Amino acid sequence: MNRTSLAWLVAISGFFAVGGGAVAEEPKPIKVLLVGNSQCPVMVSNRMLEKLAASDKGEGARSIVVGGCVKGGASLKSHWEAGTGKGSAREMIATGAWDFVVLQDIYNVQEPAFQPYARKFHELVKESKSKTVFFGTASIISDFPKGFERQHNLHLAMGKELGVPIVDASYAYLRYFGEKPATEKIESLFAKDRAHPGLWGSYIYSCMIYSVLTGRSPVGLAAPESIPADVAKTLQEAAWAQHQATAAELKK
Repeated sequence: MNRTSLAWLVAISGFFAVGGGAVAEEPKPIKVLLVGNSQCPVMVSNRMLEKLAASDKGEGARSIVVGGCVKGGASLKSHWEAGTGKGSAREMIATGAWDFVVLQDIYNVQEPAFQPYARKFHELVKESKSKTVFFGTASIISDFPKGFERQHNLHLAMGKELGVPIVDASYAYLRYFGEKPATEKIESLFAKDRAHPGLWGSYIYSCMIYSVLTGRSPVGLAAPESIPADVAKTLQEAAWAQHQATAAELKK
């Protein structure tokens, strides 16, 4: 084979023929490992991240594949101390070839318990050639707004220290609530226990994670059918606006 032929083959190696035309190969999916607790199951069981990605038809959009090490009541500390056995967070990070590892601590974590394990997990994620994302969830209603502010401050500080993005969902909730929100509006994002996210709250989590992973807006993308269209749009807009604000803050 001469050099001209070889160069031509290399140039078209990213394409295949369908019906006589050249079509770009399907981009590889984004592989995401979610390490967390009971703040996550509604989002995971409804495949919200995957559906957001599948509905994004813009240029450069990619599908998402989600794996999880999700255990009720778990903190990053307890995930770390669970060791490296099969199915543990540390084992899954080390062996999974993930693009991103999303790390979510318990809602009431304090700085002395958060920082050491955030750093340990980040080092492990780097060693595995993946990228760290810290996921700051909302707090519980009885801890509003101080718990939400604590989550924001903890994660923003760690994001700045380690140079990694954060899912600033606590402040996305506050953005959605607005000034002096009615109890009904606050409760709309929570399950009946007033502690865990309901469907709407889980959706705003998903929109924020999607934006952090891709840099793309969730506005106009898929939402669960039971969320009214106007509410879904408002949740999407709150998530996107907060993502942009937090990304700018991380650069300061």
